Amino acid sequence: MPYTKPYLTPAEQLALMKARGMSVSDDQRAQSYLEKIGYYRLSGYSYPYRESVVVGGQTIVGDNFRAGTTFSEIVELYVFDKKLRMLILDAIERIEIALRVQITLTLGAFSPAAHRGPDFLHSNFSRRIDPATGRTFHSEWLRRQDDAFARSKEEFAKHFKRRYPGEEPPLWIAAELWDFGSMSILYSGMRKTDQTTVATAFGVPSFQIMETWLRSLNVTRNICAHHSRLWNKASAVQPRWPSRTQCQILRHIEGDTHAQTRLYGTACICAYFLSSINPTSSWRERLKDLVSEFPSSKIVSLQSAGFPMNWRNESLWN
Repeated sequence: MPYTKPYLTPAEQLALMKARGMSVSDDQRAQSYLEKIGYYRLSGYSYPYRESVVVGGQTIVGDNFRAGTTFSEIVELYVFDKKLRMLILDAIERIEIALRVQITLTLGAFSPAAHRGPDFLHSNFSRRIDPATGRTFHSEWLRRQDDAFARSKEEFAKHFKRRYPGEEPPLWIAAELWDFGSMSILYSGMRKTDQTTVATAFGVPSFQIMETWLRSLNVTRNICAHHSRLWNKASAVQPRWPSRTQCQILRHIEGDTHAQTRLYGTACICAYFLSSINPTSSWRERLKDLVSEFPSSKIVSLQSAGFPMNWRNESLWN
């Protein structure tokens, strides 16, 4: 259907929100937030506050807000999510660096160019053709990494290119330009025995679990890097979870698909990785402190982000 909604100034946007039932205590301040944050971005946080009805088993969300919805609470939720993204990104950065080291140590033991050699990788990655490009998945991955190194203005890259013109950088140098997505793809393309070696270094029970965790974290990283809403968004990649016999510390969300696929599941993965990367890290305490700042609300709750009622008492967080 054609898009017919008109352009609205921040003042008109605020008037529309008020007409739909949102309480605003300070018009000037609220309009300032709309000018700096944007109506559309804030609408993602106000969506759970809209009235809804169930028709024929389907929930239909309307335009009007529930009674008690305030503009200030929407902004508080936005600020909470901003802090949350920064904290999650801090954990993912540490995981990314540690993962880079483990992959280079594992593959580098075979050859400085193991990431380039099909014989050092799984055949599904190194020899299978990607219909979208007509090349193998490996060759396409390698092309992107080589292009990134050729374009790089990093000092270490410029030094290598000056000193060794025409040479391809070894694995441990090339890896410094890999982002989380590149490493996740390469991990998926490693031989199963080598995947297991990397997973074991982090205490992850299997390479299959490790693979889905990395894909899930990559999606989360992209959400954080692009400043998108995180707090109650479902993961586009459903992580595989260990059984309680494989991992006692995660047994409290076994079978809880909601917790596993929302923010809480991501937080659990981050905490689990950090427990092996840096057991003395204060990250878990900082997460608990931040969660205690969640806006007091009669409409939204942490449970919508997958947090179990007594999650703080679980051994993972203590």
